[in-house]
Amino acid sequence: MHRRQARNRFFILLALVALLSFGVLGRMDTRLHIGGSDWDMESFMFVYIDDLRFEPEEIDESAIYAISIDGLTGYASEPAAVIDSQRSEDPADRTASAQSQTEPQQAAQQTTVEPPAAEPPKPQPAEAQKKPTVLVHTVQAGETLWDIAQAYGITVDSIVSANDLSNPNRLKVGQKLEILTVKGVLHEVASGESLWEIAQRYKVSVDEIVAVNSIADPSRIQPKTKLIIPGATRVLRSDALVVNGQLQKSFDWPVSGRISSKFGPRWGRMHNGLDIAVNTGTPVRAAADGRVTYAGWNGGYGILVIIDHGNGVETRYAHNSRVNVKVGQQVSRGQIVAYSGNTGNSTGPHVHFEIRYRNNPVNPQLYLK
Repeated sequence: MHRRQARNRFFILLALVALLSFGVLGRMDTRLHIGGSDWDMESFMFVYIDDLRFEPEEIDESAIYAISIDGLTGYASEPAAVIDSQRSEDPADRTASAQSQTEPQQAAQQTTVEPPAAEPPKPQPAEAQKKPTVLVHTVQAGETLWDIAQAYGITVDSIVSANDLSNPNRLKVGQKLEILTVKGVLHEVASGESLWEIAQRYKVSVDEIVAVNSIADPSRIQPKTKLIIPGATRVLRSDALVVNGQLQKSFDWPVSGRISSKFGPRWGRMHNGLDIAVNTGTPVRAAADGRVTYAGWNGGYGILVIIDHGNGVETRYAHNSRVNVKVGQQVSRGQIVAYSGNTGNSTGPHVHFEIRYRNNPVNPQLYLK
């Protein structure tokens, strides 16, 4: 009987041990330490491998990660690596393996120190642009301006502008043509002409002309000096006031009206302009593009406006009732510069209009369109 009781106690003890092993006694610590990690046994569902017969739907949705431990397969709700049930390898090997896995992680966590980036090479100064030059081409038999322009890679208009050709279709064999190596115009400085006047004529800046032509003193330009005007286009002859030193018939009338007094001797003295009778307050317009050099009262002229057109050309508008511009102002052809009147030595409302070339009065009727 004592043996039977001892045997029963033994089986009860075994049952208790089994129950403790599977964590089913109350709220006990069910964590299992395997391979350096803690595993919560409550998240496992165990079955014997031999009895593992189930369909996917039989497994709880949370039990989706499989782990094999000593002949048992568990399904956990937390991801875990599969642990080999054969735990026969040497502990030293496991330690070395753990170290080999830890070392790369530690290396990855270490701050990477990279060598300082090499300083980029400093940009070398760009090669100075070649200074524009003027070449001379001798016309050959059968050549046209188009042929010459194609040979030099420029436009026909560039050749016409540089050489001031009156008829581009008439070339002579042996004729010398100046060829610009850049787009622009070749301009010959007239007597009394300033860089400012040239710049205004071609609508470029004085600085551009100075830079391209390497001008040391912009205030002293010798007549007949040939200047390259970069980027400029040829001034149409219909607008050019002077061509080859000759004043052109290219001025606009300042007002429309009856000529009350012509240019020439009058009353024993020279009448230097043209009188045009108009009503007081009639708009007086600039005869060409230019810069205002005078605007105000001037003795017998009354209220006077003077415009400098460059190339030694100047126009005057006298006897006005009031001015509409100021000194230094740029004006365009046809722009209102004053309003007519009867101021100064005047016999009635009119506009006294003068054209002066190189400081000499000329007959306006010869040059008005």
